[in-house]
Amino acid sequence: MRAVLFDLDNTLILEDEATFGAVRATCAVARERARVDAVALYDATLRTADALWRASPTFDYADTMGIWWGEGLWGEFIGDAAGLRALRSFAPRFRRATWRAALASLGVSDAVVADELADAYRAARRAKQLIDPEAESILDDLARDHRLGLVTNGAPDVQREKLAGTTLSSRFATVVISAELGIAKPDARIFNVALGALGVRPEDAAMVGDSLPRDVAGARNAGLRAIWIDRDMAEAKPDDPVPDARIGALSEVRSALAATAPGGASPRGSRGSRRA
Repeated sequence: MRAVLFDLDNTLILEDEATFGAVRATCAVARERARVDAVALYDATLRTADALWRASPTFDYADTMGIWWGEGLWGEFIGDAAGLRALRSFAPRFRRATWRAALASLGVSDAVVADELADAYRAARRAKQLIDPEAESILDDLARDHRLGLVTNGAPDVQREKLAGTTLSSRFATVVISAELGIAKPDARIFNVALGALGVRPEDAAMVGDSLPRDVAGARNAGLRAIWIDRDMAEAKPDDPVPDARIGALSEVRSALAATAPGGASPRGSRGSRRA
């Protein structure tokens, strides 16, 4: 293996944990401002945001590019692509509608407070990026004998702002973001762009990511070895693609690379049900 590609969200950065933490912090603000049950508002906000996001005219583009409601509540979506322009126009309405509807579900009709909550969430989510505690040391270790690349679905400004809030970006020889190309994982072409920038062949590279349908399937499509980091966030389905190795922590990446190499202990095409 000459190169290792990494996913960003829920692989190196703990996107879901950061998002849900920001929602909880915002609901605590609402408890003080509107005397509402913070736990009930948290549940209502998650349901409302997901429903409004899925019902939006921008959903198909956002879903393809890997942009979800947690980012819709804070991202600017800067860029000239038609999909990004549509998201940029939709996002302010989405933020207002989410917090107003969530409050209304608890019997509170206060547009001023809702707008304050929209701003509070944006501030809370942007204040700090949660990094996997092992990310920096593992990337430094792998960089000794591999070229490293980042291949992430998402909006360019959102993903780059996340990276800017960490020390990770300098460790990558290339950073490839779906909405910059108009191509998203699992399309093999986004992996080919990264491999071209690194100057390596698919058979000499591996992809590490948390998503079976995007990271693992995409790596398979592009001819890379696929290492699935199982965050226990979703059960594998019978029709999901098969990873070359399954790990539970970033510290297991190097052993997984050794196991998936030609002649290694984990043959290509194995179910990968055991930890590498």
